[in-house]
This record gives sequence, C-alpha cells and structure tokens, in this order.
Amino acid sequence: LHLPGGPYDFPAPGLVAFASGSAEILLPILLVLGLATRLAAFGLLVMTLVIQLTVPDGWPLHITWAAMALGIMAWGPGRIALDHWIGTDKG
Repeated sequence: LHLPGGPYDFPAPGLVAFASGSAEILLPILLVLGLATRLAAFGLLVMTLVIQLTVPDGWPLHITWAAMALGIMAWGPGRIALDHWIGTDKG
C-alpha cells in the first residue's frame, strides 16, 4: 500500500485499502443522512488523524475537519437528522 508521503508497511494492505475506501464513501453518506451520526463523525475523525500523520503539511485543513467532527460528536445531530426522528440520538 502506498500512501502520500511514502510507503508504509500495513498488515493486510488489501484489507486496509478496502476498509478505508469503504469508510471514505459510507461515513460521509451516514453523516449527511443523520444516521449513526456520532459514530460516523468519530470514524471521520480517526481518518483525519491518520491522514495528518501521513500528510503533515495539510494541518490547517485537517484541524478544521477534526474540529467539525468533534463538534458533531459533542452536540450530536440536529432536529432534521434521521437519528433524531427514529429516536436513536440520546444527546
């Protein structure tokens, strides 16, 4: 698996590539729909932190994404989120 900034040895690189690619597609969709909102925000925060480790010069953008993910995790979804309507948001 080759990441920006140099090659890194990952265990099961095919699995890591599939999981990260799937997460990049699925988590934002969940966030927009308001389903599993806090979990989706946490997943995106973890991805942002990993990307920061591999692309350290991108910190201004990464800190913005991290702050947004932390805010969503702290305050939860809004009133129009599906989590709110189906009653899974306990925040």
